Amino acid sequence: MTAGTSLGKRDRARAFVPDLIPEPADLDRTGPLDAREQRDLERIHAARDHHQNAKWMRGKALEAAFRRRLYRGEDGTRTRQGYLDDEWDGISESAAYLEIREWRLAAQIADTCERPAPDSHVRALVDVAEAQDCQTVAQWYAELRRYGKETGRRVTAPVVASLANYLASEATPELDRLFAPQQLPPTKPRKQPSEPAKRSAGEPVAGKVVTHGDGSFQNFGMSRDGGPDGNPASTEPDSWTLSAEHIDQLSAWLAVQARRAGISPDRAADFLMEALANDVPLRDWIQAHAEPGH
Repeated sequence: MTAGTSLGKRDRARAFVPDLIPEPADLDRTGPLDAREQRDLERIHAARDHHQNAKWMRGKALEAAFRRRLYRGEDGTRTRQGYLDDEWDGISESAAYLEIREWRLAAQIADTCERPAPDSHVRALVDVAEAQDCQTVAQWYAELRRYGKETGRRVTAPVVASLANYLASEATPELDRLFAPQQLPPTKPRKQPSEPAKRSAGEPVAGKVVTHGDGSFQNFGMSRDGGPDGNPASTEPDSWTLSAEHIDQLSAWLAVQARRAGISPDRAADFLMEALANDVPLRDWIQAHAEPGH
């Protein structure tokens, strides 16, 4: 063990302070790092990990404030949202509960791996951690990172989502297969417009996109100023029906996005409709509204 590594571990064992970060400076150095440079690099990494660990500490702090009802304020009447507005930069209760939901797993991963995980990785695993236990999930995550490092493969959010799927199915994860790219089903041959889409009972019914007078729901095939042929748009609601092929592709995409977000495809479909109706990005909508157990 080098002197630099030893110093770095002592730094990580004590409370982090900004003074530990080396001052930025242009140095013309080459070759292997010496003991002092190793120490400086360890301190830089300590700053990185301190930032990530502070996120799960936020979740624990929020849960303590909520469960102990410390948000009431001096007059005892302040609501949770009022407290968040006053003390937490106005974050929503949904966002606060998302941090509360994730902090235990994030803390367990940081302890098991001796390094915190990115937010997207924790979010992909939180459902299965709640269904099983944080320690088991954290151990599998640590094994995944070790395997990725040994084989020179990046542990990305989709890879972690694949791990979550294996654990949720109670199957033993095959680490090598987790790194295989997720493939969407092949596109079916396009039917002629004259052929009506035949769908058996129980299959999804083609949806309609309708232009309302208040513009709250957009028709993606027609602008507000005119139709596709340049003529003025009708004031009557226009409808356009998705083809069977479009529905199949959309369903496959939605299933992948739901898996990455750690929720069921049915729940993601509900979020999609709400996001479209409110003209907000789907991922932001899911993160703000997803609840445990869905």
